[in-house]
Amino acid sequence: MELGDDALRSALNAAVMSGVKTVTTSLHRSYVAGSEALPVPGFQRLVGLGDESLGVVEVVEVAVLPVHEVTQEIARGEGEGFASVAEWRQAHESFWRHVGEIGEEGLQEQELIIVERFRWLGEHALIPTPVPRRVGIVVTDDYSEAPDRDTDPLIAELQLLGIAAEPVIWHEWSPRAEYDLLVIRTPWNYSSRTSEFLTWLHDAQALIPVLNSPELIRWNLDKVYMRELQAEGIAIVPTQWVKDDDALHHALTSHRDQWVVIKPTISAGAFDTGLLRADSAAAFALGQRILARGLTVMIQPEIPELSEGREKALYFIDGHHTHTISKGALLARGGGLRGGSYQEDPQLVEASAAEVHFGESVLAASARLTETAMPLYGRIDLVDSAEFGTVLLEAELFEPALNLHLAAAAAQALAESIESRLA
Repeated sequence: MELGDDALRSALNAAVMSGVKTVTTSLHRSYVAGSEALPVPGFQRLVGLGDESLGVVEVVEVAVLPVHEVTQEIARGEGEGFASVAEWRQAHESFWRHVGEIGEEGLQEQELIIVERFRWLGEHALIPTPVPRRVGIVVTDDYSEAPDRDTDPLIAELQLLGIAAEPVIWHEWSPRAEYDLLVIRTPWNYSSRTSEFLTWLHDAQALIPVLNSPELIRWNLDKVYMRELQAEGIAIVPTQWVKDDDALHHALTSHRDQWVVIKPTISAGAFDTGLLRADSAAAFALGQRILARGLTVMIQPEIPELSEGREKALYFIDGHHTHTISKGALLARGGGLRGGSYQEDPQLVEASAAEVHFGESVLAASARLTETAMPLYGRIDLVDSAEFGTVLLEAELFEPALNLHLAAAAAQALAESIESRLA
């Protein structure tokens, strides 16, 4: 197997030997033009710059497909840091044009691509090879409510560091010691499968290091942690914590005809969350529905600045602020979500020094309360309100959308922090 040209071969071979590269693609037309047989599954030499044999790869699958059917899984398998199929295509068109396999017109959509999937057989290496470093990025398989824009940029950055990373769908993967580290990222269906997720997390922790720490995750999973942060001096939106129908009636009555936010302490994607008049039948019904799920109800006054879309989300990697977004208002008055579905509109904005300090204080307090180290990553949601000052809305410490597609430097910083945890 000869990969790339002389300028690329050493880097590509290193990616193969470290387990980062498991796919290579080539043009079907080049085999036809040279009257060469197409590759087939089996064993091949991995060839170095001087045509020397570096060891053996086993080609486990060969597929021929039009270029428009190339998937992100194929692009990721190339191991060259492609965060999207578009990046893969741009890089390969440039390479194939450089070596004279295609002209300036580029590839047509029906251009046939040969995809070889293979594995490096380290036991047959003929030169010293690095010990592979493998990281599982924990995700789910349903992003119908909100897209996962973080996993591909993160894996791309890890690949550039020589780390073999891949998505792990938590509820389809039985914990076993095949990774050096698991990074919990976007298991966004956990809130409807909480007991199952916690059991999975316990089993994974017994076999593999997990970040953020499972102790922090278990604490952060239920928003009652906000009460503990408040006791530590962190300002939060005034909240009534309701556990039964009588307390629900009393809490709603205390707000008379004012608008309130009602939500469960365990949720994702604003599920069972509403902005309703406190004296409405809908408010009481929503509270009862949450209680019936065995959860605590949170009741908070409407914050005008939130309804105006002035919430900020501050992101931290290893305790260092990397970027901030404004995601716009989500809740519609009278119930439901603006636009009818969960649709964040993340825009990069600046955070003041005071807001960054506030976020740092939340992270420090969370670490103290859980007796854990500074988390690998975290998102601190806050709003500066006229009535209550700067208040914490939520501390997302195990599955926040990091919006890495908007902040390439943050993706690189996260990958480097993960690498430091593997040292």
